[in-house]
Formats: sequence, C-alpha cells, structure tokens
Amino acid sequence: MLDIEKLIDSGELFDGHYKLLRSLSTAGATADVWTALDVNTMNDPSKVNELDGLSEEEAGEYGLVVAIKIYRPHNALDIEGEQRFRDEYTIVFNCHHTNLIHPTHFSIFREVPYLVLPYCQLGSSEHLIGREITEDEIWKYILDVSSGLAYLHALQPPIIHQDIKPGNILIDDNNNFAITDFGISAKRGGQHGYYEEENSGTMAYMAPERFEEEVEPMPESDIWAVGATLCEILTGEVPFGEEGGWVQMQDDAAPMPTLPKVSPDVQRLIYACLNKNKDLRPTAQQLIESAKTRQYPIKSKKPLYITLIVVAILLCGGLTFGLSRYFATPEVIVETKQETPIKELYANALRNMESENIDSLNKGIVEMSKLAGRDYVPALYQMAFTYGWYSDSASVRRKQLLGIEMDNSYLPTADRYSNKAVAFFTRIMELNDSTYADINAQATYRLACYYVMPNNIYQPNYEKGKRFLYRSREWATLAEDKALLERIDRGLATFE
Repeated sequence: MLDIEKLIDSGELFDGHYKLLRSLSTAGATADVWTALDVNTMNDPSKVNELDGLSEEEAGEYGLVVAIKIYRPHNALDIEGEQRFRDEYTIVFNCHHTNLIHPTHFSIFREVPYLVLPYCQLGSSEHLIGREITEDEIWKYILDVSSGLAYLHALQPPIIHQDIKPGNILIDDNNNFAITDFGISAKRGGQHGYYEEENSGTMAYMAPERFEEEVEPMPESDIWAVGATLCEILTGEVPFGEEGGWVQMQDDAAPMPTLPKVSPDVQRLIYACLNKNKDLRPTAQQLIESAKTRQYPIKSKKPLYITLIVVAILLCGGLTFGLSRYFATPEVIVETKQETPIKELYANALRNMESENIDSLNKGIVEMSKLAGRDYVPALYQMAFTYGWYSDSASVRRKQLLGIEMDNSYLPTADRYSNKAVAFFTRIMELNDSTYADINAQATYRLACYYVMPNNIYQPNYEKGKRFLYRSREWATLAEDKALLERIDRGLATFE
C-alpha cells in the first residue's frame, strides 16, 4: 500500500515521473494535495535528485509544477471501481470553463487513485477570510463562482459539487476565482461517483436538506454553500457554526448571521442563498445576473411614463423630502464589541450543554459549534462527545434529549451522527495540538473504536484502527492517562 512519507524519504518519484515538493492540504476526508514537478517536462531529468527543498517557484525553472490530489489508501479501488473512476474522469475532463480548475490527468499508483491539476500559486480564497474586501471584489467573487456553478448545473445530467467552500475556490494566474474539486468526488444526476465518501462535503457548508435521510444531490445545496462561503469571507465565521444547515433544520427560528459593512443587496443575496427552503434560493444563473447588475433582487425596469411622473413630482418639490427618505439606502450601523475570551465562551456553552432543558442544550450546541468552527479543540471534542459512540451518562443524556435513537451499545442508529462525530475526531487529530494531549488521546482512541469494534455504521478496518490505537497511545503517554493506556494496550493485544 502507498506510503507517501516513505516514498519521499527514499527519493522515489511518484508514479515514476512526479517529484513531490510540498503538501498543500491534508484537511480533506478522502485525499491529500501536493505540489509536484513533472519530471517529463525537465530538459535534464537526471538533475531531479538536486531539487530537494526547492520552492514551487524555484522548481518551476526546471519544468512544469502541478498539483496532485492523492486519494488516501482506504480509497483503494477494485476492478469495478477503477472503471467507474475512469468513466467519471472522462466526464469532468470535458468540462471547460474559465471558472473551473479541471484535472488534466489521472491514474492509479499502487492501488491508489490520483488526479493531476494545474497549480495555482496564488492559492485559494481562504486568503480573503478576515481581510477588508471591497464591493467590487465581492461582486466579482459572486460572479466567478456562480458562473462556474451555472456551467456544472446546466450539464445534462448536472454535476453537483457538494463541497463549495473558500478552500475549494482557487485564484488562477489571471486573478479569476475558479472552482476546484468538482470532479470525481462530485455527484452527477443523482448517481454516486466511483466510491462513497466517509463524509461527503464539509458540515459547516452543508445545506439543511443534506442532513435528511436518502436525499439526492441537488443544485440548491450548492447555492446554500455559496451563501455560507460568502458569509465566512465577509465576517470570518461560517453562518451557523460547525453544524451548518443542521442548525436550521432543527430550529426554524435560527437567526441569520450578522453581516456588518456590506451593502443591502449583498446582504439580501446571502440571506436568500441561506434560506432554509431550498425552493426559495436563487439559481446560479440568477446569481450571475445579480452580480452583473449589483442588485438583489434585480429590480424591474419601470415604464417611461412612471419615470416622467416621478421627475415631474420632484420638480414640483412637493414630495422631495418624503421620496428622498423612501429611496435612501439604509444606513448600516456597525457596533463594536469587546471580544469575549474563548475560554469564557466555552464555559458558557458547556453550562448550557450540561442542562437538562432541551432549549438550553440546543443553545449550547449552537454556541459550541461556533467555537468548533474556530478549531478550538475542547469545543471540537464536546461536539464529538455529544454525537459519538459513548456510554457515558452525560453523552447518553444529550442524545436522549435531542431525540437521537441508539442501539444497545449506545451507538446512534442514524449514520449521520456517527459521521459528525468522526469528522470532529478527525479534525482534532489533524490539528495535532500538543496543548491538548489528553483530548487528542481520547479522540484518537474513539476513532479506533469505530474501525475495530463491531457496529452497523463502519466496515471493519483493522489496519486503520491499529494505527489510531498506536497514535492514541503516544498521546495518552504524554498525558499520563494510565486508565486509557490500559484500555489501549488491551486493544492492541487483540492484534497479536
């Protein structure tokens, strides 16, 4: 099985002709993205061993630098899966649009599929988060992203992206915003792609309908994700925290995010995209028209005679003051608040989550999910503790209050709750923050349980479970958690 780190240490080329340079992203659930030099484009390939430690800019002087999306070993393909992968690739290869970054090559190396894409040295729109952004820039962003989506949605059958977020909107060499990651993992015409992802998309950007059982992919869900993406770029935070549209699904009165310093048209557009009712959201094509006119909704052109009447009235001066007030742009009042320390916010959220009252619990979940969205490790763990496979009385009580059905081992019977928990555990593991060695140990141990203990949600994967147990042991040793170390050792003993 493919081991990227060993491959790099040995000096071996990836699939015989790619020199891996740097990891761009390991945050995805199914794949990692690397920059690489295509050795086939070098004038003198014999110098490839002299390129260690070079930046992409320096390596670009020797040949073509590309991005490679390498799917993780658990996505290894059988013969049938390989053919589906090829079929899907053929479809997306023919998708040509200014606002799409599409793969230029695919293959399978040591049973693991990978895609080759153009390398965008300007990075993704994540760079815009928290930065002052002009009205011109935000409308261009809306225009570019909606143009790419409109192209995908108009195909027959349509391609539904399912993971629109700032990290999947790249900035090309011409400063255009272009959608990436719309290929093999996307869903097309209600049919699943070549493999089923553990977590299809990112929860914070998932529309309410995506949390329902057996819902087919639809364009409206991508539009909701556009609204969440715009909200994060403008405010620094996703609109409903880590739980995304699940908050709306549970609470009809969930408030829309506050959007200071934006025009009323942009605000109305974002709120329309985030509408809980998918039928009331704009289409990608309607977003294009709004971006071109910088209006939402687009105002109809008034007949000439009405315009003449208004002009005449204004000339007479009788209603000048009233009309000026009517047509004036509402003043945006920006309140400045002193930010509450994150530990205090966490303590308040935890108190609500520990309540026996369902309203307080839901309030605490919303508060905690916002902190989880900021990658605050204790908050990530509390969210996982709420939905995960725990027999602890506090976790069971939360699930009971939320109406989450469990089997005799206290595992939620609906797989979406296990997927939520696993996503939180995985994020904790990816952050690898040594400040929270005790939490890291517990999270990694719990991940192992999903793959080594019999359950109706995840297929057994003892190799993966064993790796998690060893990693958990490292953290538990650092945290001096003797009780957990004993459990881990008992688990590892079963593999001997």
